[in-house]
Amino acid sequence: MKPGILSTLGLVSAVLACKPANPAEPPPEPAAALPEPALAPAAVADPADVHIEGDHLVIDRHINFEFDKSEILADSFDLLDHVAQLLKNHPEIVKLHIIGHTDSAGGAEHNQKLSDARAKAVMEALRSRGATQTIDAVGKGESQHLCSEDTDDCHQKNRRVEFLIEAG
Repeated sequence: MKPGILSTLGLVSAVLACKPANPAEPPPEPAAALPEPALAPAAVADPADVHIEGDHLVIDRHINFEFDKSEILADSFDLLDHVAQLLKNHPEIVKLHIIGHTDSAGGAEHNQKLSDARAKAVMEALRSRGATQTIDAVGKGESQHLCSEDTDDCHQKNRRVEFLIEAG
């Protein structure tokens, strides 16, 4: 080969070596940064209207029911949401006893059945809201009144739901 051809071939080889092998391919993307680890969701604070006091879970309002029935009224749904949230926040509570009470209007047998049904309605409402503790429900009827006067205020105090808790 002639010296001019060799230098031309060398120059062509050098130019080809600098070009991409396939000009239709885009240049490689820079390596993507790893995603940041997801932060744990912030804990939900205990609701202001539900408190733990000793072995009781205390609610600041009454759970309201249809007159002479066990159907829980809609104005109590947020309170039940709050009770369920508190139970979720406190896994150390392993068992919840729901106790229903009535006033003395109506007969003792009727009030016993009504208080049982209302306590069970509250239990089911808490379960449907995600409470995972062992829960039982019992009615005491009119056997454990807080007061005995024949006044609207006294009757209202006697119609109540109590929550006893056991920690593990």
